[in-house]
Amino acid sequence: MTLSTRPDIPRGDRELSRGPARLGRLGPLLFLVHAGWMLPFAAAGTLIPAIMTEIDPDRKVALYGTLATTGSLASMIATIVIGTLSDRTRSRLGKRNPWIASGGVVLAIAATTMSFTSNFPLLVALWITFQVGLAVVLAPLFAVLPDRVAPSNLGKASAVIGFGQLVAQSLGSVVAGALITVPREGLRWLPWLIAVTTVLFVLLAPEQDNRNEPRETGSARALLRSFIPPRDRDFLLALIGRFLLLMSFMSVLLYQLFVLTDYIGIGVGEAGRVIATGGVVMAVSSGAATVLSGPLSDRLGRRKPIVITASLIFAAAETPLVLSHSLAAFYTFLGVGGFAYGIYIAVDQALLADVLPNGDDRAKDMGILNIANTGPQVLAPIVSGLVVTAVGYRSVFVIAIALALVSALVLLPLRRVR
Repeated sequence: MTLSTRPDIPRGDRELSRGPARLGRLGPLLFLVHAGWMLPFAAAGTLIPAIMTEIDPDRKVALYGTLATTGSLASMIATIVIGTLSDRTRSRLGKRNPWIASGGVVLAIAATTMSFTSNFPLLVALWITFQVGLAVVLAPLFAVLPDRVAPSNLGKASAVIGFGQLVAQSLGSVVAGALITVPREGLRWLPWLIAVTTVLFVLLAPEQDNRNEPRETGSARALLRSFIPPRDRDFLLALIGRFLLLMSFMSVLLYQLFVLTDYIGIGVGEAGRVIATGGVVMAVSSGAATVLSGPLSDRLGRRKPIVITASLIFAAAETPLVLSHSLAAFYTFLGVGGFAYGIYIAVDQALLADVLPNGDDRAKDMGILNIANTGPQVLAPIVSGLVVTAVGYRSVFVIAIALALVSALVLLPLRRVR
């Protein structure tokens, strides 16, 4: 595999170079591979806190915050680095697939090893390895959309990806709820689903041999420059808006086990059953929103109003938790918030593809934009942990509402996206 870069090509030529008029076999495969990584990752969001509770019930929030923060910081850096390397890769198998297949195996081995230890420093090191492995999968995988999908199908493809993620995320909650009393079993086996689905994707959606593409040798300076986001107004607004909205959602979702046990006041066993039921609620609401929103955005030729609407619904979904310590408020958050998330994720990837300023840096730029996935995982445990310790869970929910509202305002000035 050789690392290299290409001369820039005009935006119009890049548009014409995208994939065929129909998704064809690529659509189901995008659904499969995105569902395949999301299910174990979503389940880990509940299983890891449960393991922290086993290790030290009194320090569980601090331990989880440390683990999540270090892993997510590693993921943020790795996403940009791997995205840059993927853009410059020349091989018989293409520039995305070699990375996608290898990352799944690395993270599965790391997760399985985690399930056998209670040594916290070792758990942190293995979780970092897991997150880096996931970045090796996702940085090139997110670039498949702008690489191989025609602009007229971006909304449909984004909906397919979003639906796969949402179904898997909801199933992940169900599975995690069932395994809440034996979290190590879930961590031991579930991540191998990522390895299997990434290998299947690479085998069934092969790339063309790109060794003959124009290239120049990459350099350390070019790699360092890749950490600087493009000086593009719409790109930066999309990045900030996505970060704020997912920060709003993750502030509650990543702490759902602790919200149920410490804020609502139920036991761990019952919390597992509630999380499983909530996963079904979220699957139904978000799935319905996803299958409608993506194709609708293609038909209307508009993305921005749909994403802004999702942000406002997010804020409404989190309001009942401020007003009540009840399970009804929690289920409302999952049902209404799931509907908003379904709307958002169906159109989000298409909106991100629309704001890319340079066709030769798609994986790197999509990697920077998708830091908005990992960034909230860094800050949400820190911010929520500090706020909970200082003034309680209700303030976390108020902050989450404010973040959702600000994210809607940030997206209003976008120019290239209607």
